[in-house]
Amino acid sequence: MFLTISMRRTSPVCRRVPPRRGVASLVVVVVLMAVMVVAAVFTNRSLIVEQKTSANQYRYTLALEAAEAGLEWATAMLNKAQKIDTSCLNSSATGALRFRQKYLSTDPDTGVVTPNAGTVHAACVANQTGTGWACSCPAAGSALAPSVAAPASGFQPSFAVAFVASPTSGTVRLVSHGCTSPITDDTCTGDAAASVSVTLGAISGLATPPAAPLTARGTVSIGNAALGVINGDPTTNGITINAGMGIDAANARITTVPGTPPKSTLVGNDSSLRDTTEDQMFATFFGMSKDAYQNLPSVTKLTCPCTETTVRNAYDSGARQLWLEGNLAMNANLTIGSVDDPVLLVTNGNIEMRGDLEVFGLLYSTAITWDNTGGGSALLRGAAISEGNYTGNGTPDYYYDPNVLKKLRLETGSFSRVPGSWRDFNP
Repeated sequence: MFLTISMRRTSPVCRRVPPRRGVASLVVVVVLMAVMVVAAVFTNRSLIVEQKTSANQYRYTLALEAAEAGLEWATAMLNKAQKIDTSCLNSSATGALRFRQKYLSTDPDTGVVTPNAGTVHAACVANQTGTGWACSCPAAGSALAPSVAAPASGFQPSFAVAFVASPTSGTVRLVSHGCTSPITDDTCTGDAAASVSVTLGAISGLATPPAAPLTARGTVSIGNAALGVINGDPTTNGITINAGMGIDAANARITTVPGTPPKSTLVGNDSSLRDTTEDQMFATFFGMSKDAYQNLPSVTKLTCPCTETTVRNAYDSGARQLWLEGNLAMNANLTIGSVDDPVLLVTNGNIEMRGDLEVFGLLYSTAITWDNTGGGSALLRGAAISEGNYTGNGTPDYYYDPNVLKKLRLETGSFSRVPGSWRDFNP
């Protein structure tokens, strides 16, 4: 018996190999990484740009604030009553001038304000603590910011100020250059610079001068005293005494415009004076209320009772616009003011004068008395105004000087910003 074995030839089994996905994933990852790197680069670039922009904005803002500080500082210095030295600090030295005297002049005919000399007049730089300024106020020409230790912030802001003439009477253009480092003239070598300007307008210390050397809302009573009243100004019709009520001045020495009868220049019972209140009378001559006037930055306020020494010391320090709260008694033979540099003295109280006192300017008081001049050189050159009466047995000369009054009108008072005049660009 034979065993038959049959063998079948089978073909090999074909197995399917799965696709290789790792290569595609790698490509995707590489692309994504590239995109992320590009995004990171641009993000970092944008951040750097923002940082630089922010830093530049900070520096410019610092320079702009320094320039604005210059405007405020110069305006305050213009209204400062005290005389200053070359460091812009108070000075009592002979020949020292007020900031306004040092840098501005006013035309006596037109009232146009012009700078005296130079382009840049004063400069200041932040001190070491960063809480104040060190300044330079040279007599003429440009100023160099003082050399002081830099503050801890790393920046040392400074400013330089200049004045530019304006064609409008009573105004001047103030320009301030700010810098993040000490400034030379108007040249900034720091990281940022800014310039701003503003027009300043003058608020006069004497809006409307009186028309007579002696004006009183009440009576003028001098009896038989030979009071001298002189007014040769034809624009005022030569009025020598103007009173709201009666005038008792039989022996007054009257000098007036040629061709005018002397006695006709004594104008009494003037209803325009008599019928006004004290506050209305004050506003007539000064253009504002008493409260507003005494708070002007250019006004030096003193609490009285005061003497001629008080007034003279204030004048010598630079004050030209005085407000005395209380009574004033001047009994010494001295001189206060001058024709070229008169004083404007407002006393919210009575003024009593004795002796051979000489005053150049304008006196305003609630009542005025001048006794016992002794026949010397007692003189008021300018004008006197009393809200009440004028009395006295003295024989001073009241000399009406329109030039003195014009100086007081144009060169006393305060400067303030003209609304809408600020700008940080050239015209």
